Amino acid sequence: MENEQKIYEIGYLLSPLIPEEKLDEEISVLRKTIEDKGGFIMSEARPKIQKLAYPIKKLESAYFGWIKFTADPSSLPEIKNPQIIRFLITEIIKETLTPPPAKKIIRKKKTIIPEIKEGVKFEEIDKKLEELLGKSE
Repeated sequence: MENEQKIYEIGYLLSPLIPEEKLDEEISVLRKTIEDKGGFIMSEARPKIQKLAYPIKKLESAYFGWIKFTADPSSLPEIKNPQIIRFLITEIIKETLTPPPAKKIIRKKKTIIPEIKEGVKFEEIDKKLEELLGKSE
């Protein structure tokens, strides 16, 4: 099947040594690489500085961002940018538009305790219970 477009997402880490004002340039280089290979950018998140779980190339933090795009599988972009520390391209198999399930609400049952009126004797209560339960003498 020629020219079958699939949806992909690239997650990437950019060097934290990039000045904030140069960050948009680095993102535009990545976007251009995708578009030059025939890809169409659907959405993206601007990179934010993140502390890494483990050091990569002696760096403790990096800019993390992602881009969702469509492309022909045979023309996936070759990423060659020294400012990109790591990247991962994944195919999006199924788009889900349903919201996450709501939290389950647990409702407690109210226990109804009849009020004991003054002047009522326990013998009368026992007698009434026996009548209700069918154990009358």
